[in-house]
Amino acid sequence: MRLFALSLGTVLLFGAAGFAAGCSGSAKKPDDLSTTKMGEGQMGPNLAGPRQGVYLRASFDDDPSHFIGRFIASSVEADDVDENRGIQTECSKFVTYKEVNASGTFDEYYNSSTTVRGGLGISNPASKAMPAGVNAPEGAAGLEHGSGTSIRVKYELQKKLVANVEDPAGFAACCDSSPDNCTGIYIGEFWYGHGTLYENTGAQTGASVGVSATQGQGNLEVADGWAWRKATEFKDVYFAFRVMDRIAADDCAWAQRPPKSADGQYFVGVSPPAPTEDIARTAAMRHARTQAVQYMGEFINSSTMNSSSVIQGYVESENVVTTAAEGMANFVKDDRYCAPEQIETPEGVKYKVTVLAFFPEEKKQEAAATTLDAIEKSAEKDGKLTPDLKKSLGELRKKIGIKK
Repeated sequence: MRLFALSLGTVLLFGAAGFAAGCSGSAKKPDDLSTTKMGEGQMGPNLAGPRQGVYLRASFDDDPSHFIGRFIASSVEADDVDENRGIQTECSKFVTYKEVNASGTFDEYYNSSTTVRGGLGISNPASKAMPAGVNAPEGAAGLEHGSGTSIRVKYELQKKLVANVEDPAGFAACCDSSPDNCTGIYIGEFWYGHGTLYENTGAQTGASVGVSATQGQGNLEVADGWAWRKATEFKDVYFAFRVMDRIAADDCAWAQRPPKSADGQYFVGVSPPAPTEDIARTAAMRHARTQAVQYMGEFINSSTMNSSSVIQGYVESENVVTTAAEGMANFVKDDRYCAPEQIETPEGVKYKVTVLAFFPEEKKQEAAATTLDAIEKSAEKDGKLTPDLKKSLGELRKKIGIKK
């Protein structure tokens, strides 16, 4: 089935402006870590701060549905947030949930309460124990969020429980009827999958860690100038939750004017009418990833001063766009959804979904490699991978700094 087909010739000719790197400090209250603040902070793997609005759970299990719709009091410090601090009020009944499929492999920093860290047997980050005369690695300040609550998590996402407010007017009226009924944020998602938690063991140079690894300490890794040791593995459980902004929960103004972030780019993906909401969500994310491929075309051109005519004749293929967009699954992550639109058709009710997705700026090099790999793979499959094309692709990778 053809969904949002594009010519990669167009992809390589037209894209948006490049990204600008930036930093921002971490906030203290959980209200300031909600999803609507995402663009103002760091997110994604190998960045200074934890992914905003997402917290590691106090208990990993297979059914956290009873926590959906619970409110987090504004008095709760970021260091103390976990799902057990959520408060169920009479307005929580307006928040139901749906199970949706999800996918992608990620390496990120998550918030966690100090109680959660202790329960998992993970010590506080060793960022204060810097050796004399050694400067903190770039971005190290973000790793010491609050009293040191960010945890590195490498995981594969499989599905989510997502909050659904079917009666937004009733929800708003309930919250407005009493100041004690609702706070600014509530628990709106739980994430299911498998992966590994890593403990920060202090600042290390690449050389010193390399020596340690050769001595048999294979559980040691380096990220952002820090040494990380495998602490806990988890499999087939709901391991994280996300807080949602109550006021903006059903406000889809972002679909017309996406937020801006110095840390990357937002995309709005829209699905065609689909027989199920799950299929519509998948199609909307595919549309967002296709747009990310367009941005990669611009990045390749701007980074290499490349004339698209060098490879344009080989890349006007829908297969290239599809392959590259699938590769973007590891880089482009859903941020929030509009309520699904139901459409009456002769075949029955169909669903249309709009998603806001985020592409972190620091992943653009890897995403460019994915795009070039898709071009090469498609050309080879079609018998069009000539020596000149292969050489041109190699030169583009070299200019961008991609090793293959």
